[in-house]
Amino acid sequence: MNKFFNQTLSKFEEFVLSFAIIAMAILLIVNVFMRTVMNSSITFTEEVAQALLVLVSFFGLGYCARTGRHITMSILFDLVSNKYKKIAMIIISFVSSAAMIYLGTLAYRYVLSVKNLGRVTPALQIPMYLIYAVVPLGFFLAAIEYLRTFLFNIKEKDLYLTSIIKIPIDQEITTDLNSFIDAVSENTSKEEV
Repeated sequence: MNKFFNQTLSKFEEFVLSFAIIAMAILLIVNVFMRTVMNSSITFTEEVAQALLVLVSFFGLGYCARTGRHITMSILFDLVSNKYKKIAMIIISFVSSAAMIYLGTLAYRYVLSVKNLGRVTPALQIPMYLIYAVVPLGFFLAAIEYLRTFLFNIKEKDLYLTSIIKIPIDQEITTDLNSFIDAVSENTSKEEV
């Protein structure tokens, strides 16, 4: 169940994020071409690019938290001895989850206020709250990932650095957290090939 959930959610997020980045690049390149060569600009390009940028920035939070690419309190993890790294990761994942829930709640309130104002984009007349709705969603997805890491570390013997990256509790960690996650991720991707 856990592996199926991780793979399905990861593939969906990778698809959405990849599509958004590619669409943004194509749209902006075409608009630059139109503006410089044809002397005419596509009116809605900036609106769509901004919406896609919001999507990539915030929808990707959960993906980054799951794969260990999101900002963490790694200095706390790096300062403690190996004996206390699991406790440090429990604290880090709990505090990160709480922070994401708080930010998600603030973002949700903001989206409601934008909806109540009735703001729309100038060219396409898309309600702004629809574009901003991805912000609380991204924070809540990240909160779920940090909460999963917290729960795995409470329930399991192994040390979970993220909800998908676990190491034996007795494994010595001699580098900083981010470098260690990079090394583990690199080894995992080589094994999958």
